[in-house]
This record gives sequence, C-alpha cells and structure tokens, in this order.
Amino acid sequence: MTNKAVARHLKLTADLVELTGGNPFRARAFASGARTVERLEEPVAELLAAGELVGVKGIGKGLAAEIGELLQTGTMGVTETLLQSLPPGIPEVLRVKGLGVKKVRALWTEAGVTSIEDLEAAAVSGRLEALDGFGAKTVQNILGAVEQLKAYRGKAHLRDAWAEAVAARDALRQAGHAADLAGAVRRQCNVVEGAALVTTAPPEAAAAALADWGAARPGGAEDGRVEGRLPLGLPLAAWSAPPAAYGSALFEHTGPDAHVAAVRERGGAGDHADEDDVYRAAGVEPIPAPLRDDPHWLDSGDRPALLTSADLRGTVHNHTTASDGSATLREMCDAARERGLGYFGVCDHSRSLQIAHGLSVDAVLGQVEEVARLNDDYAAEGVGFRVFSGSEVDILADGSMDFPDSVLAQLDVVVASVHQGFNMTEAEATARVVRAVSNPHVDVLGHPTGRLLLRREGYPLDHEAVLDACAEHGVAVELNANPWRLDVDWTFVRAARERGVLVSINPDAHSTDGLDDTRWGVASAQKGGLTAEGSLTSKTAGELAAWLGGAGR
Repeated sequence: MTNKAVARHLKLTADLVELTGGNPFRARAFASGARTVERLEEPVAELLAAGELVGVKGIGKGLAAEIGELLQTGTMGVTETLLQSLPPGIPEVLRVKGLGVKKVRALWTEAGVTSIEDLEAAAVSGRLEALDGFGAKTVQNILGAVEQLKAYRGKAHLRDAWAEAVAARDALRQAGHAADLAGAVRRQCNVVEGAALVTTAPPEAAAAALADWGAARPGGAEDGRVEGRLPLGLPLAAWSAPPAAYGSALFEHTGPDAHVAAVRERGGAGDHADEDDVYRAAGVEPIPAPLRDDPHWLDSGDRPALLTSADLRGTVHNHTTASDGSATLREMCDAARERGLGYFGVCDHSRSLQIAHGLSVDAVLGQVEEVARLNDDYAAEGVGFRVFSGSEVDILADGSMDFPDSVLAQLDVVVASVHQGFNMTEAEATARVVRAVSNPHVDVLGHPTGRLLLRREGYPLDHEAVLDACAEHGVAVELNANPWRLDVDWTFVRAARERGVLVSINPDAHSTDGLDDTRWGVASAQKGGLTAEGSLTSKTAGELAAWLGGAGR
C-alpha cells in the first residue's frame, strides 16, 4: 500500500469521524496524519517495520498501530465501525465534488439524503435550495457532479485493477494451471470495469484456487466461466479452455468485441492452441493486445516495435519540496538514479499556482543555481547523471506564459500546462494552448486536457489543431503517466507519431515512489503504437540536451 493510499484512508476516516459527530480532536488527528503520511519521503511501511513511524511528528503510538492494521489488513477497525454506523450510500455522497463534510452532514440530517440518488432527487425537486449554503448555482453544480460520479461507478484505474488481476492469475498458475490475463486489463485500457482470465483449469478447480487466494464468491457457471469479485470490488471472470483451444479462448476473451468479430469474419475461426494462429488463419499479422482497440491496425501492415519501460532513459517533469512535492531535489534525483534513469528534470510549479506553492521568479532562478551545484556534485562523485533545470509553467487565460521570456530562457526545459480556468469552449481552449506552444521557449505541452480519470473531465480541445501546432513549433506533447491522468489520451498518440511530434512520458512525480508511475504511461503509449524513436524521454541525456537546444526540432 503506497503512502498516498494510506493517506486517503486516513482522510476518509477523519471525514467519517466528523460526519458522525465524533471527537473533533480525533478527526483532526486522522486528518493531520493523512497529510503527514502523504509528505513522507520514505514508504510508511518501511518506517513502521523499522520502528521509526512513531518518531514522525504528528504520529503517535495509537495512530501508528492503526496504520499498521491498515497495512496488514487493508482497512482499520475504526473505519469499518464508522462505516457500519452510516447509511451505506453516505460515503459516496462524500465523493461528490463541491460537497465538504459539513454540507454532507446537513444533507443527511436536514434533508434525509443518504445516497447520490437521494441527492439528485432533492436537487431536481428544489428541496436543496431551502438549505443554508445551497443556492441555485451550487445545486446545478451538484447535479453535474452527481452525473459524473454515476458514470464512474463500477470502474477503476488500470493501476489498481492490474495488481489484483495479476495476483488472481498467479494464484491459478501456482495451483498448476496455465492462466493469462484477458479483457480490458490485458488491453491496457486506462479505465476498466472488470478483470478477465483464461485458464486451463476446470471451473471447479479455478473456483477453488481463486477462493483460496481471496476472490469473493467465486463459483462455476454453465458455460465454463468462473465468476467472482476482486478485493477491489470489480467483477472477475475466469474462462476455462482446453489446451487445444486455449489460443482461441484467449483471443476471444481479450476482445474488444468489434475486433474479435472483424478477425472472425476474415477467417479467424476454429480452435487454435496459439493465439497468433487465429490471426494467421485470417490472413492478418498478429496484433498485440494493447493495439486491438484501434481498428487501424487490422488493415495496416505496420507492426511497430512498441515502447517498453526499459527504453526510457530519464524523466523531465517532476516536483520537489520547493513547490508541492514531498522529497528534496537531491532525494528525487537519487531515487531516479536508483531506478536506472540517466537524467531528471525538475519542473516545480510557477508563481500563479499558489495552491501548489508555485515558485517566484527569484525562487526558480535560485533553483537553477541549485541544479548547477548538484550537477557539479554528481560530476565530482563520478556519477553519470544529469539534472535539468525547469519549470511547469502555467498557461495563463490568454495563452501567455506565467514567467517572462527572460526567465524561461534561463531554464533547460519548460513544460507548459493549464491548471486553472477549465470552463472554456473548445475554440477558447484550443486557441489558448496553441498560443502557448507557439512560444519559442516551450519544450513540452503538459497533460494537454487537464483531465483526472474517474474524477473530472478535461476541457474540450481540438487535438488535431494542437498537434499541428506542436509539429510546427517543435514542441513535444506529454503523456502524463500519473494513473489519474494518462493525458494525452492514447487515441492521439498515433496522430502525434504520424506528425513527427515526440511524446514525453513523464510521471509528474511529487514523491520518490511517484517515479514508478512511468509504467502506466508506457502502457497507455503502447495502446497508441508509440515506439522508442517517438519518445522524447527515450533520448539519452546528451541527446535530450541537444534537442532542447534546438537540434532536430
């Protein structure tokens, strides 16, 4: 369990204590603990194992013990007790954007709202406007937030589903059966609604192995499918197939349906032990699972050598304690080195983003000097590692940059991003972003739509026009690897590749463990057919320096 996951659980517990009218000091203790854990530079599990967690300011013996329970069992007794004391739908109401704990408590106690369905009905009927703090505009925003939340139900980020799906697969393998991932998880979709496996285990044996591992309620079905639920709550289906038809079953249950039907129509029917033989029977070169959501590859003879994590040489968009990160510049760089990377770009926020402690002009120029000293230190230590000075500079409402050109010119790398003013039309957003990438000092367009998967939609954007502008001005487009973002979406990666626009896969890391998110960026890039040649962060430090200096742009 990551520090962020622990922090989220502690924050939820704090909200539940407050919501149920519990001791306010206890609520503040959980909330403070959440903030502390999120900013820890070391994994909380390691600190707990070493007996050092209690020594961290703000974490006493009681809270440390509860964190230990959380790490061991996946929950805390106090949290479960609080949840049991509430109507089942209240925690989901807490997730509605724009509603704090006080408003949720008022909705519950004064309007009888115990689910988002209740909330929606109360908003539509006009009952909410009778409550203090719920004006017409607030109610309209609530309805929009409820609609989004309902659309996100039953879905999970690939990162969360992947770990549990792999563990379920491995449980079948450890029981002596062949087993492989299938479905949307195998296709590396950004967001998934369930997990699927194909196995040679008979349904009864598959059900037993999955039950022993921890899947909820696995059981056999008439069509040879075992159904259950992952610990995350997503549905799990394990399809049994004999070895002679294993490849065909893997192909069919990997999907998507339109792809399967198209290959079948071309002659890829019958039983095959090897999945590639399904394609050969249809006269089609085998298509890797991540590419199967894009119909383009069925009629294309191009089978790109897809980018892998091993192809990445460094990262250029990351944050430190100078803005809203949890580790120092040296700590972040050393963590990147430990992961085998050859360079690190520090891009703390610019001055307008005050909520993230954006740096002033003096602060960012001071960081440029800090980077130079750190590079000198690495050289003196004989370490082949380079640090690039930079900034994630806000794109202002009119498309201009948050720092003047005289400051941007002193940075090695400039990542331009929108963080504020999302209520734009497509024409307004496109014009804003196109003007930003036209600035000669901008190197990378950061998370182009600003979306947060399963939390908020991004602003509308004419991707084609933006990519054309990036191509014209030699600007790379970021595929932000944070599993909540994965922005630019994979559906536009091929368009970038075709225009010669490099894709910069960056974790946007705010902590040392955040550097590991690059794997999800690579998964999404593979869906778009990205190769190492099309990846900015697959360049060596020397090659990147030359590119940033204008060579080949």
